[in-house]
Amino acid sequence: MDKVSDEIVDLLGDPKSKEPFQRRGLVLGDVQSGKTANYTAISNKAADTGYRIIIVLAGMMENLRQQTQSRLDAEFSGRKSEYYLDPKAEQEIKNLPVGVGRYGVQKRIAAFTSVSKDFDINVLKSNDLNLQSVSDPVVLVVKKNKRILNNLIKWLSKSRDDATGKIMLPMLLIDDEADNACWLQGN
Repeated sequence: MDKVSDEIVDLLGDPKSKEPFQRRGLVLGDVQSGKTANYTAISNKAADTGYRIIIVLAGMMENLRQQTQSRLDAEFSGRKSEYYLDPKAEQEIKNLPVGVGRYGVQKRIAAFTSVSKDFDINVLKSNDLNLQSVSDPVVLVVKKNKRILNNLIKWLSKSRDDATGKIMLPMLLIDDEADNACWLQGN
């Protein structure tokens, strides 16, 4: 998996490039064949190389989204997200290390979704979370729901550069459960 994920990340665009780029790829696999582990490894390496926004489209059902969020909590962000976006939760609960988070905190990942909360503009506003307010990579695990995806597009649009009209941060979009394929249109 280390070798394959290195090869895939090598095919991604250079996140430090000043020139816009777009790459597309496809990974096929049987049920329980390691696809989630593969894209989690790719997400980790992409964040290490400078990718700032990682969006995982995790199926149409909330239980699939929660399952994917939980896996990425343990294998990518390293923090249990159940209470992360809850403004009433105590700080110790919000930053409870899990999985890779038990092995160091040199690299922080900002989670803008949680096991208990899909993408929600109001939650992000109440927690003062936006792409400009964090210097860490950001992960969003989003259900394929028209209203949620439209809100995500609207929220991302607010992060566009005034001069170019584009989001000037390198983004990796992973469409898990592609049997319900989705295409986010925009720049």
